[in-house]
Amino acid sequence: MDQPGEEFFYPMYDTCDGVSARCPIEATTYGDYFTLGACAFFVGIYGALLIAQAYLGWRSRAWAFVAWLAAGTAFELMGYAARIYMSFNPWSFEGLVINSMMLVLGPTLTAAAISVTFKHLVLWYGPEWSLIKPGLYPWVFVGTDFISIVIQGAGGGISAIANGMEDGRSLYDAGSAMLVAGVSFQVANMVLCGALMLVYVWRRKRAMKQKTNAGGHGGSSKKWSLLAVLRGHETANRAEHMAKVFIAGLTTAYVAIIIRCIYRIPEMSMGWANELMQNETLFLILDGAMILLAAMLLTVVHPALLFPFMGKVGEEKEQIMAERAEQREMREVL
Repeated sequence: MDQPGEEFFYPMYDTCDGVSARCPIEATTYGDYFTLGACAFFVGIYGALLIAQAYLGWRSRAWAFVAWLAAGTAFELMGYAARIYMSFNPWSFEGLVINSMMLVLGPTLTAAAISVTFKHLVLWYGPEWSLIKPGLYPWVFVGTDFISIVIQGAGGGISAIANGMEDGRSLYDAGSAMLVAGVSFQVANMVLCGALMLVYVWRRKRAMKQKTNAGGHGGSSKKWSLLAVLRGHETANRAEHMAKVFIAGLTTAYVAIIIRCIYRIPEMSMGWANELMQNETLFLILDGAMILLAAMLLTVVHPALLFPFMGKVGEEKEQIMAERAEQREMREVL
């Protein structure tokens, strides 16, 4: 307690340089030191993923996917690097801002990497069953991801800055509200985009089933030798299997990001320095582990390994699509 005649001192990020009797760790946003080992683990894994992504990105030429995934991974790495610094000095305002901004935006960037795959998946399986033109998918899905990024970035920046100001309560509340709105928008957007893709899958399966019930190839005038049919069938099956593994990885990563976002909504809506935010173990499980899982899966099932079609452009891509259509007709002959 301050002595008589001494000015009242309230510990803030702009008045505290480190933990002391006047600036106790309990008064910081997170209320404790971060676990150094856990933070270092995440930094190490994300660093390794960035190296792998650089190599796979060069091989795949799927530049949009590569850029968004690398950006999300780099943001996560920087966020946990800031946490390493804060594990030594919890009163670091720079560490607080970097940690807050990077770990808020990183998952949205990673989600955008998934969104850019939808156009290519629709082209691969056949655009005729899509509710919208394939060229609109990046605008609809990635465009809405970008809106979420802007809202969360602005909210995170305002909240972090206001958290270091003694008279920044109203500014802080506005920033927190924007954060909650941004993450909520991201959840709604991801659910809507996922639903749109499920509608595509349903329409395609229904059309294929109706075609089969109507008599397979329906008396196609095209003729193939048995050897050509078998070879086409074998090639198509191999490509289909790889694409299905790719989709399984995308789906799991998609769900992991949604779980993280659902956790973040109450964590942010309760205000900074709340009990949920200060539970590091829960954060590492529902945020850290979920986004790390997503980043690892997107690296393991990278288009360079399982879906090279995504990196094709121009006439080469059109030729592959034409071959795919012919392979579908071949499979109907068997």
